[in-house]
Amino acid sequence: EHIESLGIAAAGGCDVAVLHLDLPDALAMDMPNVLRNVCPHPYLPVMIISETTGQSRCNLFEGGADDVVSPRTPKRELVSRVRALIRIKQSHDRLSRRQTQLRRELRRQRQALVQAKRDNAYLTDLASSDSLTGLRNVRSFRQVLDHEFKSARRYNSPLSLLMIDVDHFKLVNDTYGHPAGDHVLTELAAVLKRCVRDSDVVARVGGEEFAVVLPHTATLQAQAFAQRMRDELAASRIAWTGSPIRITISIGLATYPADAEIAQPEMMMRFADAALLTAKQTGRDRIVRFADLPATTRRQLRDQPSAGEIKPQPAQV
Repeated sequence: EHIESLGIAAAGGCDVAVLHLDLPDALAMDMPNVLRNVCPHPYLPVMIISETTGQSRCNLFEGGADDVVSPRTPKRELVSRVRALIRIKQSHDRLSRRQTQLRRELRRQRQALVQAKRDNAYLTDLASSDSLTGLRNVRSFRQVLDHEFKSARRYNSPLSLLMIDVDHFKLVNDTYGHPAGDHVLTELAAVLKRCVRDSDVVARVGGEEFAVVLPHTATLQAQAFAQRMRDELAASRIAWTGSPIRITISIGLATYPADAEIAQPEMMMRFADAALLTAKQTGRDRIVRFADLPATTRRQLRDQPSAGEIKPQPAQV
């Protein structure tokens, strides 16, 4: 009988197991759990019909029986007890289905969260990158410069900024066409990346204008990086259909705290731009440090208000 009941339970062919067992029987005591282990349903109620009382009856409950009744139990009560067990099973089944649904929903939510993080990372990268060169864009550059400037001021470490402009870039576009100009900018971006460290940040901040943020870099080391860029461009030609293209760059350099006038990141950009303008005005294809500018020019730049800053007016008497 035990083997037959196990076969029926394993086939999932019952909603309630009603067992008539003689005591004492070790297998009988553990039969409820054995049936549940082989049953494919989430829960199988087990009723035991046995002439037992006292500790033996308690042992059956502790062994996993949901109900223990006497063989003399009236048929009507027996049916009611079986129906009660069926209701328990139905509640278990509903709970199991709900748990399954919740697990599926949880997996779906986790997958959606992973995808959302991927999408967010992609959008963040898209929002901070220049679509042509893949470098940081001007918005991201300003954020990086602001962060690095605060860090340099806090830890009293040097920070250098290179502002770079392609010489006679309009002539490249006019001579070879705008696709060639785009190709030149892309190749230049690769050169600039190769000439600096992984910790440095290269950005495209205008049409043919680039910027390089050099953390923990004093003036002489920054100037060496800038010269490396010029040397690599001088030794190479940018391949283009029919005719290689040669370009040169002008570079302006400002360093904190060596350039003592610098008090905020906007001033650093303005000073490096001023050095770049001087490089272009004095023949192009060169590096100019902000410290090389005349003292009067540096003083005037220092006294200029930053964007959004209002210079205080003298009091009227």
